[in-house]
Amino acid sequence: MAERRFERLRPQQAWDALAAFPCVYVPFGPIEWHSRHLPVGTDFLKAQGLCLRAAERSGGLVFPMLFFGVWTVPWPLGMRTDPNQVQANAATVMHYLARNGVKAIMWLSGHGGTEDILALRRAAHAVMQHADVLIQAGPYSDLMRDQPCSGDHAGGLETSFMLNLHPDVVDLGALNPDPSVWPEGVGGEDPRKHATLERGRALTELVVGRLAEIAQRLVATTDPVAKRHHRQCVAQQVAVEDMVVYGRAHLSREDAPLKVPTPEWIAHLEAYRTGDYLSAIKAGAEVIEWCRQHTAGRRPAGTEYERIV
Repeated sequence: MAERRFERLRPQQAWDALAAFPCVYVPFGPIEWHSRHLPVGTDFLKAQGLCLRAAERSGGLVFPMLFFGVWTVPWPLGMRTDPNQVQANAATVMHYLARNGVKAIMWLSGHGGTEDILALRRAAHAVMQHADVLIQAGPYSDLMRDQPCSGDHAGGLETSFMLNLHPDVVDLGALNPDPSVWPEGVGGEDPRKHATLERGRALTELVVGRLAEIAQRLVATTDPVAKRHHRQCVAQQVAVEDMVVYGRAHLSREDAPLKVPTPEWIAHLEAYRTGDYLSAIKAGAEVIEWCRQHTAGRRPAGTEYERIV
């Protein structure tokens, strides 16, 4: 099996791999508490495992893991980084890859913090304005929006992924066996009841298949109009997440736009994932208008979409 880890290749090996398939996967996630049964590096370990399997299927390489995150859960050992630094770090890597002939960057976050994804997508949109590269940056949960459960924190879903991808670092026995005591820092399903290797295998196959499909589509995209539509979708994502982050920081819980995906936002993400850009743009515009109504007169960047498209 060909080596896919970027840092382990000699120059000619890297050039040959990128000549065959000019795509690089970048796993991302912060150091963060994931209860007592999972490691603090769960987010980027999960992302790395998914990226390696996708690269084996599609071709391309996997960049070394990046673990600077903006937001972490309020439990011990979380490492937070200024969002401007996260954006700058991401843009540096994206520019570097584009300069070296990469045509598609699959930036996969194992962490779903809105502030983190906003920083990554800001970087992606800025880089795509100046480089001939298509960048898909987002959380792994965006590849599962059509599933009954697309994300949690150290719960049944995330633990199932880790049981399949990195079983050596999972210890469900570290959790209190008393079902009346909720595991510390777990959000979503109880991993003691809902985490299984079989579930992890099925979820991994789903996400890996979709990652590889997107990578192959982006590498094959040469039409300038399709590229512009891709950038337009990313601009919409930046606009929405900017207003959500602002609302969470400055508005009441009742007034702030919801982070929980609405049907329109799921429709946008699903259409974007499959390359149906016109449908994605239509759904994205509806979400932007909804967010604006919640931040009207209070968020100067509410017109961000027009500013950066």
